[in-house]
Amino acid sequence: MNAEQNLKSAEMEKLKEIPKWARRYAESRTIPMIVRLLVVLALTAAVFFSVYCFLHKRVLLASIMMGVYVVGFVCFLLLDGFCSARYYAKSGLGESKSVKQITKYLALPLIGLCFVSVILEQRGVFPEHLRVPISASFCCTLLIFGNWRWARGSFVGYLWAGLYGAWAIAILFRVPVLTFPGRWAGMEIAVAIPLTGLVTGLIVHIYNRYALKRLKEVTHLNEAGN
Repeated sequence: MNAEQNLKSAEMEKLKEIPKWARRYAESRTIPMIVRLLVVLALTAAVFFSVYCFLHKRVLLASIMMGVYVVGFVCFLLLDGFCSARYYAKSGLGESKSVKQITKYLALPLIGLCFVSVILEQRGVFPEHLRVPISASFCCTLLIFGNWRWARGSFVGYLWAGLYGAWAIAILFRVPVLTFPGRWAGMEIAVAIPLTGLVTGLIVHIYNRYALKRLKEVTHLNEAGN
């Protein structure tokens, strides 16, 4: 009798995990973020290649790549909202509240701080090779705050802030692989943000699959109990 009661008690404890794993699954869905970052990386590559061609006086090729960037950027703005809505409608789950809250309350402060940092750089307050460390000082702070305040069932903000902060520290110590040489000095920010975001999205997506697996396990347990 005691063994049966202990078994039922253990099953009830597992059933209590359903809300936890459902929340973690919903908060760690990063496919839309990965797609966006891949597009951003492609557009960034187009800009870099265009600048490279201009510097080497290949005006025609540079103009073509800049046209690709402009067309791609316009298409991204027009289709991003539609594709995101379609993805969430197809999956049956809406966009997480944390993403909406972070977008609502942190977008303007982030844009404002970026604008201020550009002005300070232009006025010579700090050299251009410190763009990533300076931006990390407020980007990482906002990511950590947003994760703590609105996305406590996720670790996306913490992980992204950790990776981007590590890149910023590497630039301060002049780590060769993560520091661009010569004329490209200071352009790390155009790669660091989307690349660390992409790595974050892939890691969290793996965790998302694990959370879904655990959710299915406890749900099947519930069905078996019923």
